[in-house]
Amino acid sequence: MTARERHDHADGPTTGEILEEVVGIATGLGVMLLPLLVPAVAALVLLLPLALLALPLVIGAALLMPPYLLVRSVRRRSRRF
Repeated sequence: MTARERHDHADGPTTGEILEEVVGIATGLGVMLLPLLVPAVAALVLLLPLALLALPLVIGAALLMPPYLLVRSVRRRSRRF
């Protein structure tokens, strides 16, 4: 066996072969998860209005909680001294 013959036969897979395997696995995963698309869309349609209704509460809490927490921490510090 010559050095050229040893060089032509690589020890491991080539980059192209690895890429082909990754594409195959990703395609199989996509096909496997395709039936979950219908319940996902239905859940999105049902839960999106709930999220939109909760949005004002989340914004209100984000605006009101920092002053409340600040006052609470100041009161606790004043009780210690």
